[in-house]
Amino acid sequence: MEGEVYTEAPAMAYAAYNFENTALELARAQWPNYADQHYLKGCKWSPDGTCLLSAIRGGGMNVFELPPDLYSCDSVLQSRPIVPLNPAISVPEAGLIYDYIWYPGMNSSNPATCCWLSSGHEGPIHLWDAFTGDLRCSYRGYNAVDELEAAMCLTFSADGQSVFCGYKKNVKIFTTGRPGRECDEYPISHQASCIVASQAQPGVVAIGTVRNTVELVSQSDGTFRHLCKLQAHKGGITSMVFSLDGSRLYTGARKDKELICWDLRVPGRPMFVLTRECNTNQKITIDLSTDNKWLVSGGSDGKVQIWNVSEQHYPTVHMQAVIQLVFKSRFVTHQDLNRGLLIYLFPHKIT
Repeated sequence: MEGEVYTEAPAMAYAAYNFENTALELARAQWPNYADQHYLKGCKWSPDGTCLLSAIRGGGMNVFELPPDLYSCDSVLQSRPIVPLNPAISVPEAGLIYDYIWYPGMNSSNPATCCWLSSGHEGPIHLWDAFTGDLRCSYRGYNAVDELEAAMCLTFSADGQSVFCGYKKNVKIFTTGRPGRECDEYPISHQASCIVASQAQPGVVAIGTVRNTVELVSQSDGTFRHLCKLQAHKGGITSMVFSLDGSRLYTGARKDKELICWDLRVPGRPMFVLTRECNTNQKITIDLSTDNKWLVSGGSDGKVQIWNVSEQHYPTVHMQAVIQLVFKSRFVTHQDLNRGLLIYLFPHKIT
């Protein structure tokens, strides 16, 4: 319109990582190891990077805020003291927590967007307020005999308007703004164990199952269309992540050392395979940086591995490469299973 001035959005400035350097611990939260084992089940950065959401067995869910001094510093001295992380919000979820995820449009400057979903043993799906810790609403899935059924996995659609939930015999899709039991259903052959939505292709969802298969489906206006089925893992699928452009899907499975990259432009055959230590049935999270460059995974050997997957050729071990040429880097964090590990891109941090 006449008189209006349009300004171009600033270009995204990605962090320049050098994973050859020694990792520096910035902050720490820990729980006493009681007889009932209060172990950490995972952690997830909020989409705006200001908060960290964690699930603790027997300890509910906790929201931690990033230490204030890390917002303004360009570098961190090794002499910086380790800051204790105290929960800003604690939600005493009862029972075992199966899965949880932040609302994709979460921004701390808009409290209405600050929320997350969680699903647990023998309970409905809860939407929690990240400012107050209050329960906003619930979504309830029922089986064929009208019994309340727990979702084994869940995710938001890219726009946050829908909630995809994986069950034993189907995937249920709830409308975010309409809590309750009303939903659409997509039947599946085996129990869903992991589900992720593509950010680049709205409505495209990858459904991982306990029988080592991944099914890609497209959903629009309650209508589902099967796209393809991927099968190469030895165990049930536990973790998946789409690349930002939607052209790749990375998958990991239980008791399977292989991380598989699928080229979704030519589905059916792995693009390449990476290896990690995974001799457990438990979920070990993988994550991809938002510039599509760094793939990160923990391992049952207590090590974190980082691959540069942006290279045109097969990513291989290269411990002596300099910055921007690191294909794979490894550092020891704890002599135990690294279940959850995610990249926070702008301040150079990994949790």
